[in-house]
Amino acid sequence: MIQKQTWKDEIRILITDEENLSSVQIFIPLYVSDIFGKADALIYALFVDNNYRRKGVAQHLLQLAEQQAKLNGVKVIGLEFVKEESDRFVLDWYLRSGYKPFSKKSNLLIKKLKD
Repeated sequence: MIQKQTWKDEIRILITDEENLSSVQIFIPLYVSDIFGKADALIYALFVDNNYRRKGVAQHLLQLAEQQAKLNGVKVIGLEFVKEESDRFVLDWYLRSGYKPFSKKSNLLIKKLKD
Protein backbone atom coordinates (compact mmCIF):
# COMPACT_ATOMS: atom_id res chain seq x y z
CA MET A 1 0.00 0.00 0.00
CA ILE A 2 1.26 3.48 -0.86
CA GLN A 3 0.05 6.52 1.07
CA LYS A 4 1.06 10.04 0.06
CA GLN A 5 0.61 13.08 2.26
CA THR A 6 1.21 16.52 0.79
CA TRP A 7 1.58 19.52 3.04
CA LYS A 8 2.49 23.06 2.09
CA ASP A 9 6.20 22.51 2.66
CA GLU A 10 6.81 18.76 2.29
CA ILE A 11 5.61 15.49 0.86
CA ARG A 12 5.73 12.26 2.87
CA ILE A 13 5.17 8.88 1.29
CA LEU A 14 4.63 5.68 3.26
CA ILE A 15 4.94 2.32 1.53
CA THR A 16 3.81 -0.70 3.51
CA ASP A 17 3.96 -4.41 2.73
CA GLU A 18 1.68 -5.93 5.33
CA GLU A 19 2.15 -9.46 4.02
CA ASN A 20 5.88 -9.26 4.74
CA LEU A 21 5.60 -6.99 7.80
CA SER A 22 7.72 -4.27 6.21
CA SER A 23 7.64 -0.59 5.33
CA VAL A 24 9.66 2.36 4.09
CA GLN A 25 9.11 6.12 4.10
CA ILE A 26 10.16 8.99 1.84
CA PHE A 27 10.53 12.62 2.83
CA ILE A 28 10.53 15.25 0.06
CA PRO A 29 11.10 18.76 1.41
CA LEU A 30 9.63 21.64 -0.56
CA TYR A 31 11.85 24.14 1.25
CA VAL A 32 15.59 24.63 1.77
CA SER A 33 16.41 21.81 4.18
CA ASP A 34 19.53 20.16 5.62
CA ILE A 35 19.80 18.02 2.48
CA PHE A 36 19.53 20.98 0.08
CA GLY A 37 22.23 20.73 -2.57
CA LYS A 38 22.92 17.11 -1.69
CA ALA A 39 19.67 15.23 -2.42
CA ASP A 40 16.09 16.09 -3.34
CA ALA A 41 14.55 13.61 -0.90
CA LEU A 42 15.37 11.11 1.82
CA ILE A 43 14.43 7.48 2.22
CA TYR A 44 14.12 6.57 5.89
CA ALA A 45 12.71 3.98 8.26
CA LEU A 46 13.22 1.03 5.90
CA PHE A 47 12.09 -1.89 8.04
CA VAL A 48 11.67 -5.60 7.34
CA ASP A 49 10.60 -8.00 10.07
CA ASN A 50 13.30 -10.54 11.02
CA ASN A 51 11.21 -13.44 9.65
CA TYR A 52 11.15 -11.89 6.15
CA ARG A 53 14.76 -10.72 5.81
CA ARG A 54 17.08 -12.01 3.09
CA LYS A 55 14.10 -12.76 0.82
CA GLY A 56 14.25 -9.68 -1.44
CA VAL A 57 11.63 -7.74 0.52
CA ALA A 58 13.93 -4.80 1.34
CA GLN A 59 15.16 -4.62 -2.27
CA HIS A 60 11.59 -4.50 -3.51
CA LEU A 61 10.68 -1.76 -1.02
CA LEU A 62 13.76 0.25 -1.93
CA GLN A 63 12.87 0.01 -5.63
CA LEU A 64 9.29 1.11 -4.90
CA ALA A 65 10.56 4.04 -2.86
CA GLU A 66 12.89 5.12 -5.66
CA GLN A 67 10.06 4.78 -8.18
CA GLN A 68 7.70 6.89 -6.05
CA ALA A 69 10.43 9.50 -5.57
CA LYS A 70 10.92 9.73 -9.36
CA LEU A 71 7.18 10.13 -9.86
CA ASN A 72 7.40 13.14 -7.54
CA GLY A 73 10.23 14.81 -9.45
CA VAL A 74 13.17 13.58 -7.38
CA LYS A 75 16.43 13.34 -9.32
CA VAL A 76 18.80 12.49 -6.43
CA ILE A 77 17.62 10.42 -3.50
CA GLY A 78 19.47 10.08 -0.23
CA LEU A 79 19.46 8.06 2.93
CA GLU A 80 21.41 8.30 6.12
CA PHE A 81 23.48 5.40 7.36
CA VAL A 82 24.54 5.60 11.00
CA LYS A 83 27.05 2.86 11.73
CA GLU A 84 26.19 2.86 15.45
CA GLU A 85 22.57 1.97 14.59
CA SER A 86 23.01 -0.59 11.80
CA ASP A 87 25.21 -3.55 10.97
CA ARG A 88 27.94 -3.26 8.33
CA PHE A 89 26.09 -5.60 5.95
CA VAL A 90 23.36 -2.95 5.68
CA LEU A 91 25.87 -0.39 4.41
CA ASP A 92 27.30 -2.95 1.99
CA TRP A 93 23.78 -3.66 0.72
CA TYR A 94 23.10 0.06 0.14
CA LEU A 95 26.39 0.37 -1.73
CA ARG A 96 25.49 -2.64 -3.91
CA SER A 97 22.11 -0.98 -4.54
CA GLY A 98 23.83 2.02 -6.12
CA TYR A 99 24.16 4.43 -3.19
CA LYS A 100 27.42 6.31 -2.73
CA PRO A 101 28.71 8.32 0.24
CA PHE A 102 28.11 12.05 -0.26
CA SER A 103 31.49 12.72 1.34
CA LYS A 104 34.00 10.87 3.51
CA LYS A 105 32.71 12.37 6.77
CA SER A 106 29.01 12.34 5.91
CA ASN A 107 26.43 9.73 6.97
CA LEU A 108 24.49 10.62 3.81
CA LEU A 109 24.44 8.13 0.95
CA ILE A 110 23.05 9.37 -2.35
CA LYS A 111 21.90 7.87 -5.63
CA LYS A 112 21.07 9.60 -8.89
CA LEU A 113 17.78 8.23 -10.17
CA LYS A 114 17.74 7.34 -13.86
CA ASP A 115 15.17 8.92 -16.15
